[in-house]
This record gives sequence, structure tokens and C-alpha cells, in this order.
Amino acid sequence: MAVKKSLVVSGLKIVLNEQSLRVRRILCQVIIAMAHHDYLSLEGGQLMVEFVVRQCSLNTEDKTLQKLNTTEVTIKGLRDMSDNVLLLVTTTIEHMKEVLWPYLLEFVVPVQYTGAVGIVSRCIADIGKGKREEEADDYDLNFDELANIPRQPELIARLIVLAGHPHNGQGRGEHILHCMTALVPNLHEDLVDLWDAVIPKLLSYLNEQSEKGTWDQKHWEDLMLKFVSRSLDDVKNEEWLIEVGSAMGEKELVLERYMNYPEEKGFLFKCLGVIMRKVSQRQFIQKMLDSMFSTIKHSNQAEREGCAIGVGFCAASHLDLAVSKLEQVIKEEMVRKSKGFFGFSKDKSEADVERIKATVLLCYGYVTFHSPPNLITSRIEVNILRSINPHFNKIRDTVVKQNLIRTIDLIGRALHPDHLKKDDFIFSKRGDLLNHLLDYIHGEPVAVTITTETRALAINALTTLVKLDPQLSEAEQFDVIKAATDSVFPLLVMTSPSKKDSVTVEESTLLREGALSSVTSLLIVVLSKQFSSGNLYSIFKHLSPWIQSSDDQERNRGVLCFLELMKAYQLHSDTDETSRELEIQGELLGRMVPRCTDPSLDTRLAAIDCVQMILRVSTCDPGVPDQMVDAVTLLRDRAESDEANILYSLVNDLSKVFCKKVADRNLWSLMTFLLEGLVDSQAHSSSAACVVLNNIVKLRGGSLGEQIPDLVDGLHEKLDGIYTPQTRTGTLRCMRTICSQYLVPTISHLLDKPLPWDKNLVAMWHILAGEAHLLKSVFLNLLEVLSLSLPYQEKAKGQGKVTIIETTLPKAASNAVGVLCETEEAQEVAKEMFAQIFSSLILRIGVSVVIESTKKPLCVSVATDSLKQFLKATGSEVILDRLESNGVWPLMEKEDTCPHSMLHLARLLSSSYPDEVGKTVECLSPSLTSVYDAHRTTVVSFYSELVCTVGKDHLPLAEQIMNNLLGRQVDSNYVVRMYCIRGLGNMADIGGSQVSHFSTTILSAMLAGMDDREDPEDLITMEAMSGLSRIFSQIDEGHVRPILINIALRIRPCFEKPTPAVRAAAFTLFGTLSRFGSGPSEGPFFEQIQTNFVSLLLHLNESDPVVVVACKEALQKLGPLMKSENINTMFQRHLDPAESLFYPDFLNDLCKHIVTDFTDKVNFYIMNAVTFFKSMWSPVKANAALLVGYILGNLPLEKSGMISKEHVCEALTLLLKDPSPDVRASTAEAMSLLYDY
Repeated sequence: MAVKKSLVVSGLKIVLNEQSLRVRRILCQVIIAMAHHDYLSLEGGQLMVEFVVRQCSLNTEDKTLQKLNTTEVTIKGLRDMSDNVLLLVTTTIEHMKEVLWPYLLEFVVPVQYTGAVGIVSRCIADIGKGKREEEADDYDLNFDELANIPRQPELIARLIVLAGHPHNGQGRGEHILHCMTALVPNLHEDLVDLWDAVIPKLLSYLNEQSEKGTWDQKHWEDLMLKFVSRSLDDVKNEEWLIEVGSAMGEKELVLERYMNYPEEKGFLFKCLGVIMRKVSQRQFIQKMLDSMFSTIKHSNQAEREGCAIGVGFCAASHLDLAVSKLEQVIKEEMVRKSKGFFGFSKDKSEADVERIKATVLLCYGYVTFHSPPNLITSRIEVNILRSINPHFNKIRDTVVKQNLIRTIDLIGRALHPDHLKKDDFIFSKRGDLLNHLLDYIHGEPVAVTITTETRALAINALTTLVKLDPQLSEAEQFDVIKAATDSVFPLLVMTSPSKKDSVTVEESTLLREGALSSVTSLLIVVLSKQFSSGNLYSIFKHLSPWIQSSDDQERNRGVLCFLELMKAYQLHSDTDETSRELEIQGELLGRMVPRCTDPSLDTRLAAIDCVQMILRVSTCDPGVPDQMVDAVTLLRDRAESDEANILYSLVNDLSKVFCKKVADRNLWSLMTFLLEGLVDSQAHSSSAACVVLNNIVKLRGGSLGEQIPDLVDGLHEKLDGIYTPQTRTGTLRCMRTICSQYLVPTISHLLDKPLPWDKNLVAMWHILAGEAHLLKSVFLNLLEVLSLSLPYQEKAKGQGKVTIIETTLPKAASNAVGVLCETEEAQEVAKEMFAQIFSSLILRIGVSVVIESTKKPLCVSVATDSLKQFLKATGSEVILDRLESNGVWPLMEKEDTCPHSMLHLARLLSSSYPDEVGKTVECLSPSLTSVYDAHRTTVVSFYSELVCTVGKDHLPLAEQIMNNLLGRQVDSNYVVRMYCIRGLGNMADIGGSQVSHFSTTILSAMLAGMDDREDPEDLITMEAMSGLSRIFSQIDEGHVRPILINIALRIRPCFEKPTPAVRAAAFTLFGTLSRFGSGPSEGPFFEQIQTNFVSLLLHLNESDPVVVVACKEALQKLGPLMKSENINTMFQRHLDPAESLFYPDFLNDLCKHIVTDFTDKVNFYIMNAVTFFKSMWSPVKANAALLVGYILGNLPLEKSGMISKEHVCEALTLLLKDPSPDVRASTAEAMSLLYDY
């Protein structure tokens, strides 16, 4: 049977190299069956084992092998089955242990079985453990006799290197460690105790991390390297160390075993570095360094880092050798050598050189980090920086840049006081390295998806350098923080990779999160250099733009970063009382409030945590509970809702906490940042700032006195950027709340704003009308401003002249009145305060017209517009229509016609608002004593018309107005005096006995007006005569008799006044006096008629039609008193005011009656007429010549003796020389009638 078994084994040898996966699978199944029947212990049986191990080594990623896959059998399936076969053979078939031990050790080292090392190690561990525990005779191995088994150093080197990456090779690390434990007595007796103690701990850590699903490869490698280091220390045999090092690092072995395993090769270099650190033999060190640089694949980062760390470990004991080797590589390898006679071909491409450069630079970093601290401080500039400085600029290759950054980071770590174990070393070149890092960061594209780790590496290096002393200057700190935040916070989130992207979505996410983490760490380190309120704020200022960003991701990053800062600050403040004095409490809280209602849930929750930390640091003692601050935690539950009402309640409650916990000194800074929050890009966020701002103003407004102007300005400024209706309304309501608490300062500041006001300022005024009691107070304040402020200023112009220029305060106040009246809410208050507002506005109009400023809007335009708006608010459409239709508005805007416009206003006020007349009089009366002529003119002109509209039913009011007018009769301004006289004359419109009641007073005033010597245009005289005419028509003869002749005498000079209106008024008044020409006054008044008769006749034909009409009417009234029926008849028949008069014929006919009825007066008439030969008016001179001619021509000759003929003829002769042809013609006609003389 044994012969047959051998034949079976021998027969199967021909299929051991079969390519078919199906055949291989069947063969594996056959082999396990053969193992059960002890076939494999025969000659050729080990070949069967080797076949199985070879299948266990299959690489599922090998594209050549993948072509062999079928639906029935795959490479992976075959490999997994082979693993199971080998394991089953080992664990279930007892007699197979003799076949496999120590035969399986032959598969540990050869590179072709690398993929099977995991399962092989498991099987070795299973067999070896049993034999070791049993102390089996065949456990101890004689490596000299077992020629095919690798030597102990080779096994140690191989197993340690492969254990460096425990998850590779189907999780081989655990099995290798078990294998090492099982083999250690056979490997070296000095390692037994150490490995038995340490390897279980390594296994425990490995299994623990695997269960958690977390893995830190760097930490594992550190553990393994420490394990290697301790192992080397325990052996204490340099020759053995060199053997292990050679087995690990011989060039041929490295190239053979790890050419396609870069991660394992990288770890090998690190292990080799640890060995070199322990060995003193320079030849070995140089050989290993040569091997490392001749076997490294410079394009692979894992190998590069392994090499750099290995060289660094070497430098710990052999700094000069390590530096010398690096200098050699720079000299020999970092050049593009040419070969051939003319150098047409290149040995290395530029990319090759760049890759080598990356390796060398990184090596310098680790050399610096691992070198003895007592040496590196003196070598850093001489040996290290001198070598790497030339490579800082113009780096195009990303790999080179990243490794140079790593080098800078390592240099910074090496020079930290904790590493150097001394505090007095100052790294003078830190600033240069900082600038290089900043350049690299600035060179990274902004607002893109991240595809490299350059940013994170550079920021980490910055963090390392920041840790060094001394603390960065303010400028350096600013540049560092700005560069880091500006580079990382705008990074986009990759949703799907494009064709140009070199990373997956998951990789980009990890890179982005790493960069963000690096920024946060940097800022925490910057803060840790000086835990102070000022330093925290200097960092916070860089985060603020991102916290306010319109991008959700950027806001979230800013808030989360600040949250980590606050955690660090709070931790420090627990032990440092000074840092709890958080002067920037207001600024921080104000910036966080909008984020408490951010659209992003993560941002909301983080912002609430920030708020709580800020309050806890600044207002609470460490470890002492604060009910109100602790309650902020409860707000997180509400923050998880997106409903507006719930978020409103959140910030509303938060504002109450602020009102209780924020100190007065921080209140304004809080409000300043809340004002900025009003224009936040997110609607809910701006509303949150608005809610908190309103509540603080309501509850803590009493602490804001000095800041009211700034607060008002802030609201005004921010309104322009608020587009959320809810926030805009809330902001305006805040303005109303401020005004209700600080009325005068608020209104004063609003009035300081230059006109014209923008829409936001108008809105701020409009909101004040929302509450009636506040609006009334505002109106009163504005009216007080109009009353007490200077209406204008007088500026010397030269030559005794002055220019009247505007003052802004009353101009703004009058505008404010109009703006307030634009709102519906103002209507009731405007009606209630009608008299006060109306009187103030007309006074403002009256004084505005004298202002000469041309600055738009004009003062008078502002005032008239406000009056229009006020009349609209009070529903005075009738007044508005009448003012418009009568063209009154233009009159108001001119100085000479403004008083006349007041007459219209007085009439319309009396007719539309009779109940307001008395109140208006009361409001206007104080201005009668104003120092400003315009005020007095306005009031008096208004009164002058108002008095005639009052009526006899309001006699006390009429008397009050009359007394006010009488009081200004001696005013220095003649216009005021004129309107006083007019107003007194208008008393005639009261009618009846009431006029008689005041007649004595009025008549005295009228007479005084006629005597006014400062009446350059006779306006006062004219108004006095016009008034007397009206008064005389209402009173009886008894009141006039004592002054009748006096009045007649005073009137006479006015007949010849140059102003037609004055002459007309005088003639009218004289005609009115005819009412008192009968009775006791008949004789004296008849004499006055005779005295003025010639003047009346001559002006009957003058150039002014008004005067002509006045003369006609006067003569008709005087006719019955002439004591000549013929003359009276002519007056009544021919002097109809509505008809024209043929003057010569009328005069000729009249003279016939004169010479007959008043023969004794003929000479008086002629002498009187001759005096008019010198009149200023040609028509009057012509009329006088005709009158003389007609009288003398109709006078009987027998009566001609009573005439001074020579005087008359001489006067007529002189008149012939008059320049006026009409005068000469009339004179000639008159002389033609004197043929009898």
C-alpha cells in the first residue's frame, strides 16, 4: 500500500503547475484528503504543501491572474479555500504537524509567498505554541542542520517588517505576533521575556482597535518601533544587531523582497533606522544608508517617509554620518547627469530630480527632529537650513512642496523647548519659515474642492512654529490666521468627482476635515500663547466674516472653530481669574446671536454652546452653578426645531438672560454687534438679532444714555441693508422704543440729519407715529424746537449789509412735522393738536421766505410742503383745494407776497375750523413780541384778516385780536404797522353797535396811522384811510363829529400822493365823510368840500382809472351837500362809475353852474386850480388849465373884476411851455376862451 501511495503522490506532481483554477481547486481538495490518509508525509508530500501555500499567496489584484477567473472558480475563492485547507490540515490532522514543523518556516521569507505569510504564521503559531507549551523534543530547532529554513535574524527581520502593517495580507499582523511568541525561544533566548510580556499587549491593542473600527497606523508603528528598540536593547550584542540589520537592509534583499511592497519597505527603513541608532560601527551605518537610498522608490510617499524617519533615527546617534549622506545625495543624485560624448541623453528627468529632492528635504526634517538636542541648536542653521534654503522658492512639484512643509514642521518640533529641554533658545529664522509657509498657503487655489493635503500640512507647520518663543507679533499673528482661515473655510464640498479630480469624494472629505481641524488647532495654539480677552478677540475678528457668511458651510465652520476656541479658553479660565474678565463679552455674544437661529442645525447648536460658554466664563465662578446660565442648555431642545415661532421664543428667552447677565460696560458693544446682525444674510438670523436688540432696549434702555446717537445712527445705517420685512419692522419698532425712553436726545439727533432725508430715515420718523401718546410728545418737542431755535442767522455782507442764511435745526423740525403727518396714525393727533401745529407751520413759512439760501430743499419749500401734509392729515381737503385754485402756494414762497397768503389762510381757517380760531390766536399771540420781523409780520397779517371773519358772535375774540393789533401799532417794522391798521379797519366787518363800541380806539389808531412818518410807500396811510372808510360806514355822526374836520384836513395831502391807491383811498374816505356832512357838522364840512372841490374835479380825469372811479363816487356822495341842485344833478347824472365821461363837455357845463351858484367862490376855485399847474401829472395840469378857462369863459364880464387876471394869464402863458403836448393843447384851448380879457 505504501508503494501505491508514493505512486499517487508522484503522479500528482504533474498537475502542481496547472493554470486552470478549477483544476487547482480540485487538487486542493485532493490534497486535504491525502493529508488525512498520511500521504503528505511521503516523499513529494511537501510539494503538495507548497502548492497549497502557493495558492494562499495568490494576489487577487493581479490583472494577469484575473483573466483566469471563471463563474465557477475565482482567484479569491481559490485563495480563501487554500487558506482553509492549510489551516484544517494544521489544526485537525495531528500527524501533519510533523510534516509542517518546521517546514512552514521556509515560506516566511521568500517574496513569492508574501501573500500567504498571514495564514502560514497562523499555522506556525498553532503548531509552535503547542510544542512550546508541551516542551516537545522537536520544538528546539537547529538552524545549522535545517539548511532550508531562514536564519533567525532573517525570520526576525521578516516578521517584524510584515507586522508593521498588520491589516495587510488579510490581517496578517495578529498571526505574525502569535507566531513570534511561539517562535521566540528559537529566535533568541534574550528576547523571550520581553516578547512574552510585550506581544500580548500589542495583540490586545490590535484587537481592541479592530473592534472599535478605528485605526491609527502611525501609533501602531510607534509601538512596533519601540518594541524593536527594546528587543535590540535586551540582546546587547552589536554583532547580532548588525546581522538583523543586514538581514533587513541589505540592498539585494530589500530589492528582492519589498520592491512591490512600498508600505512594508517604508516600515523596514524605519526599523533599520532604529537598528542604526543602536549600532556604533560606521561601516555598517554607511552601508545601510547607501542601501536605503539605492533601494527607495522616490515616487512613493510611504517609502520616502520611511527612509526619512530611518535617517532621522540614525542621526540620533550618528548626526554627522546622516548629514554627510544627505549632502552626498544632493551632490550626486539631485542633478540631471548626461552620458555619452556630447551629453545628448539624460540620466534623470526633471521629475526624477524633484522626487529625490522631496526625499532629501524630508530626511533633513527628521534628522533635525531626532538629532541630539544639544547638537541641533548649533547645527540647525549651519548644516540644515543652509542645505534646504535653496529649495524654498519656485517649487512647482506638489510632492516637493508637501515634504518641504513637513520638514519645516519637524524643524519647529525639534526646536520646541519641551524637545530641547531648555527655554532660552530663540530660533532666529522662524520668521523666514513662516513667510515661506504663508506663500505656500496663498499659492493654493481658493474656493475649490480640496484634492491635496498641502493646506493641512502647511497649517500644521504654522502651528508648530507658533508654539515657539517668543510670541508672534501682532502683524505676524494677523497674517498667519488670515492665511489659514481664508484658505480653508471657503473650501467647497465635493459631491461627485470630476475627471480632473485625483481623489474620491470620501478622500476629499477627509482632506477637508483634516484642513479644518488643522486651522482649529492653529487658532487654539495662538490663543494658548496668551490667554487673554484681547488675544481671543484678535482671533475672533478673523472668524467673524465666516460666521456671518452667506454660505451655510462657511458659517458652520466659523462657529464650530470658535466653539473649540471657547472650550480651550474656558478650560484655562477655570484656573486663571484674570482671563475670566472677558471684556469682549458683548462682541462675542452679539456675533453669536444670529447663529442661534441659523438655518443649519449644527450651527445653531454650536452657537448656543458658544453663548453658554461665553456667559459661563464671564459671569460665573468656576464650578459654581448658575441657574440662568445653566438653563441655556435647555434652549438646545428648541434649537432643533425649524419652526419660526419656536426659534423666536428661543432668542426671546436668550435676550432675557443677556439683560440679566451682561454688565453695563459690555452692553453697548453687544448692541453694536447686534446692529450688524440686522443685516445678516439669513432671514431668521437677522430677526434673532432684532428680537434681542428690542428686548435689550426695552429692559436695559436706561443704561444707554450716551450711546443713543450712535444707536440711532446704527439703526439708520442698517435699515438700508435689511430686506426681511419682519426684521425691518422690528428694527423700526426698536427706534420707537428708544424714542419713548429718550425722546429729546433721539429727536435732536434725528433732526441733525441733513435734508433731504432718505427713505430709511423717513421710515424711522413714520414709526414714531405708531403710538399716539408718543407721537403727541414728538410733535410737542418739534414745535418747541421751532419755537426756541434760531430761525436763521445773519452774516455780515459788507457795506453794512447782511445775508440771511438758514439754520438747519428748524428746517429739519418743520420737515419732520410734515413727514409724521404722512402716516395714517398721525391723523387723530394732528386734529387734536391742530392749532399748535398750524400756527407753528405758518410762523415757519413766514420766517422762511426771508432766508436767502439756495440750498435745496429750500426752507420755505420744506415748510409749505409740511403744511400741505398737515392739512391732508387733518382732512382739510377744502382748504387745500382753495389754496390751490387761488394760487396761494406760490404766494407763500415769496417774501413780498407771503403776508398776503396769510389772509387766505385766515379766511379758510375761520370758515373750515371755527372752533380752532381761538386756539390758534392763543398759539400765535406770543410771537407778536418776537424779535424777528417775519414772525410779527406773519401773525399780524394773519390777524388782520382773521378779525373780519370772527363775527359779532365772538366779540371777546375780536376784541382780543384788536388789542393784539393795537399793541403792534408802534412796531419798528412798517409792514407790521400796515397790517395792524388793515386789521383794525377790518373791524368794520363785525357790524352794528359792536363797531361803535370800539370806534374811539380804532379811530385813534387810524389817525395815528395816517401820521406815520416812516411810511415810505404810503402803505400805512392808504390802509388807514381805507379802514376809516369802512369804519365810518358803520358808526353814527356823534362818534365822528369831534374829529371830522381833523380827518378831512389829514386826508387832503393824500389827494396828491404819487401812489394811485393812496389817492383813491383818500378820495373814497372823503366821500365817506359825506355821511356826516349834515346836521351839526354841516357848515364845517361844507367848507372842507369847497376846499377839496377843485382837487376832486381835476382827478376826475387822471390816468389811473381807480382814482377816477373813487372821485366819481366821492362827488356823487358829496353832491347833495354842495347846496346846488344843478351841480348835484350833474354829479348824479354824469358821474356813474360804470360809464365813461366826456370830461371837457362835463367840465364846461359844470363851470356854468359854478359861476352861477358859487360866484363868490370863483376866484378861490381859480387860484386853487392855478396851483395844480405845477402838478406832477400832465393830465391834472391839463385839467387845471381847462377848469380855469371854462370858469373865466363862463364868468359874466361884470364879475370879472374879482379875478386876478394878470396872475392867471401869466400862469397860463408859462403853462404853454410845458413839455406835454396835451397840457399845451388844453392851455391853448383855455386861453382861447379868454378873448374878453
